[in-house]
Amino acid sequence: MSPSGVGFHFKIQKEVTVEEDLKIRALLWDHADRLVYALKKWALNKKEEYVDLVFDEKNEGIERHLPLDEILKPREKEVKTINELLDKGENEKADEAIKKLAKAVEPQVTGYKRPCFVGCIAFKGDDIREPLEKICTGIAEKDSTFSWKLYPCWFPEFDWILAVFADDKQRAWKRITWLKNRAKQDDTLILKDADTRLFVKERTST
Repeated sequence: MSPSGVGFHFKIQKEVTVEEDLKIRALLWDHADRLVYALKKWALNKKEEYVDLVFDEKNEGIERHLPLDEILKPREKEVKTINELLDKGENEKADEAIKKLAKAVEPQVTGYKRPCFVGCIAFKGDDIREPLEKICTGIAEKDSTFSWKLYPCWFPEFDWILAVFADDKQRAWKRITWLKNRAKQDDTLILKDADTRLFVKERTST
């Protein structure tokens, strides 16, 4: 489990080239931003060997070993069936079997996860984005528990989403409502009267 307690780190003991590394990670749905940084690092130095961006420790968390061998041992028959389907090229059937197996072992995996919620504020305009970035950067410098990111928004009526992460749903909600009602630039509230959409959701791995 990653330090966040949400995602997973696959550590594959195999010597590969940088090109093979990038291809494998892309096929395993590694985060696009991680792949971009890895590609840039490689482009700047063709002799670069270390392009993986994985943290053993992050946000006061430490990655934890997930004993997949133990979890899957009682289900060796199902794993064997999946491998046979993949060998035959029956990918759709294999995908369904994997989903079924994942659902079956989910209760055992849940014990290794940490709760993580993200409070979101969708808004429009760079005139809000720029001061909001400064405010969040300032808060994070004073409070190590304040974790945030800005993303382009998928809602057509908004441009940006501010995401604030917390280990508790109520804390995530309190933080985004504080920003909505109290965030200021030069004594002017920047979100109070702006058209926004606020919501909190639990973070899950994909």
